[in-house]
Amino acid sequence: MSKLSIAIPPAPPFEDLLLLEDRCAIVTGGSRGLGEAIVLRLAQAGAAVVLTGRGREALRRVESTVTEAGGQVLAVQADVASLKDSQKVIEQARERFGRVDILVNNAAVFPKCLGIEVSEKTWDRTIDTDLKGAFFLAQFAAKAMITGGRGGRIINVLSTEAFRPNGIFTAYGSAKLGLWLATQALAKELAEYQILVNAVTPGATITEERLEKLKSGTFAADEVPDDAVKTRKKMQKFVKGGELMHALTAWMPEKMEDAVKGFALGKLMTILMPLGRMGYPDEIAKAVLFLASDMASYISGANIVVDGAQTLR
Repeated sequence: MSKLSIAIPPAPPFEDLLLLEDRCAIVTGGSRGLGEAIVLRLAQAGAAVVLTGRGREALRRVESTVTEAGGQVLAVQADVASLKDSQKVIEQARERFGRVDILVNNAAVFPKCLGIEVSEKTWDRTIDTDLKGAFFLAQFAAKAMITGGRGGRIINVLSTEAFRPNGIFTAYGSAKLGLWLATQALAKELAEYQILVNAVTPGATITEERLEKLKSGTFAADEVPDDAVKTRKKMQKFVKGGELMHALTAWMPEKMEDAVKGFALGKLMTILMPLGRMGYPDEIAKAVLFLASDMASYISGANIVVDGAQTLR
């Protein structure tokens, strides 16, 4: 009778669990908001980071931030909806850092549009970016990981809109739900190559960009297609009612409390934001770091919801 050859490996040192040294991570939409926070966390953990985005100046700003902190970084101007651009990103990552270990599919467009007003143009743009683009970049990254023979991590950023739609992001929610199915399918398919595929689902999150739009009064009209008249009216009514303003700014420190004068917390805030505030970009980034690290060495096909219990209503 043959002896069992399986042996349980020793547990890695505690201080090494979150280290990403000698690994290369690609983060799409890494020049602002959630993407920027993810780039900074992965770089702090020691990963060489390739960040993508459409704005050259924003890319350079984040690239400089990482470089000045002593990190390895490469900014690539690319549109995730373009498969040609995505192939370019993988090629440049391999040329600069010799490998691809981690992909974070964060880039997305999220037009505010009621289902009855979604045009074919809006639908196609959203699906091409949020689903098709993310899927094929995952495919390209997986092929690079398989060639490298060291396994890897693919992390797709979803949205609570995919699971609890509020009726104003129909195309966006549809794309993200499709990406969740792709996440699960790839987790099964790529397991034999030791490539772990997971998702992180943020709830409502405040970013500096969204805060500026709120303060300037452009938030309601932001990302609303020109022909979505009913959608724009609905958004403007919600913003003018004060509920959205308070939900977005309840987390502010006292020195900014004048920005929310006249808006009561009310029952709506308690229902929508159980923790009394929206999420912060770094709180999403920490969940991504967890899935990218050795802390999540046996997690695949999972979805971590980071929403402060917003969807438990």
